[in-house]
Amino acid sequence: MDNLREIISYLKGKKVRFADAREHLFREREIATEDTRVEQITEQNVSGVGIKVLYENGWGYASTSAVDLDSLRRTADKALSLARYADSSAAGKVELAAEPKHVAKFATKIKEDPFLVDMSDAAGVLIQAGETILKGKDIIKAGSYLVLRNIKKKYANTEDSLIETDVFTILPQIEATAKANGEVKSRHYWPAPMNAGYEYFRGLDFRANAERIAAQAREHCFARSCESGPATLILDPEHLALTMHESVGHPTELDRVLGYEESCAGRSFATMDKLNTFKYGSEIVNLVADNTLEGGLASCGYDDEGVECQKWHIVKDGILSGYVVNRELAHRMKMPRANGTTRATKYSDVPITRMPNLYLAPGGKPLTAEELIADTEDGIYIEGMGSFSIDQMRLNMQFGGDAFWEIKKGKLTGMLKNVVYNAISYEFWRSCDAIADERAFKRAGFITCGKGDPMQAAQMTHGASPARFRNIMVRRAK
Repeated sequence: MDNLREIISYLKGKKVRFADAREHLFREREIATEDTRVEQITEQNVSGVGIKVLYENGWGYASTSAVDLDSLRRTADKALSLARYADSSAAGKVELAAEPKHVAKFATKIKEDPFLVDMSDAAGVLIQAGETILKGKDIIKAGSYLVLRNIKKKYANTEDSLIETDVFTILPQIEATAKANGEVKSRHYWPAPMNAGYEYFRGLDFRANAERIAAQAREHCFARSCESGPATLILDPEHLALTMHESVGHPTELDRVLGYEESCAGRSFATMDKLNTFKYGSEIVNLVADNTLEGGLASCGYDDEGVECQKWHIVKDGILSGYVVNRELAHRMKMPRANGTTRATKYSDVPITRMPNLYLAPGGKPLTAEELIADTEDGIYIEGMGSFSIDQMRLNMQFGGDAFWEIKKGKLTGMLKNVVYNAISYEFWRSCDAIADERAFKRAGFITCGKGDPMQAAQMTHGASPARFRNIMVRRAK
């Protein structure tokens, strides 16, 4: 931290309006298995320092893998030079939202450091899961994937903030593929990725879930195709994670709304004139951004602008109520502070606005998942994530899933196949008429959300209880 403080002091002497320095270590280990063998183990350790400078109304960013003072000064000079050049063509005045000075440390609560556990332990668990899957009838392939990640940061800025963060992330999954009845179908077990220690991985029941997905992969091969037409859907939390990510999370990133983000995944229909008036969903729909969520993938304490992570509503009682906002754009919302959602993937990346942990709040009335199904006369229950597409304005969308069951007279009667549904995003959320209560709430999430140019990957948690959507157009996939 001493070198970062030295560089910040150096830049203060250059009369910059604002500057920060971020020392950033990104460590990741991936283990992949196929059937009963380890297919590959990869590991990366990437570390360095990124320096961001605001001079008058121009931004500059430069980075270095070296951490000695001479290298940092050269990098600071480069960032300052770029900022001066940018100022000469600035379109307008840059206004930064205020943020209190923070001298703080944040760390994921862990009992066991994943990187201190012998790799053979995790590999052995995954291989055993593969052995269990391969015992299933008509199974032709088993696979698994485990990501262990540790991100350490030290941050200093010209507002005298000094912040250290240490975040651990775990993402496991297993897959079964069956071949029968002229079909090949796969089924997955996706435990929620978490910011957690290795003890989280140890607590997962891979054996029981390996048996389950093997049986369901085979059952999927014998399923009948769905009928096309309007249908009632009940969507499980894993499936809703992807739906809310694409149709709510990305459209409410303010840089996308204002047109700063177009080259990767487009803009947004959720323009600022709709704030606090637009009916995004039915009145029972509450979508909450929460980067204070313990174990959430985007819960890092403080973001890469030195802003403390926060919690707020994106949609409240069905109405568009908030955006994902950085310090530079907060004045466009007349917000006194940004909301702690600016992050970079690695030290060489410029921090950009990123989606927070985002979840659909559970229903307010007592309702279990089983009671929700029992209350549905006719419909389709969809589990897990599958294919998806959404247009450049985040309006027209289409989603598949990992498994599908027909609902008849309040009961699951058998699997379906080739199910996709399409809708206009806000019409989809307006059709939500029931959400199970907090007893059915589960997490899911992503560590590979792409955004920016050059593209960066980020991680965030999503969550929900099973929810029902009426009159959604279902089509038979071909």
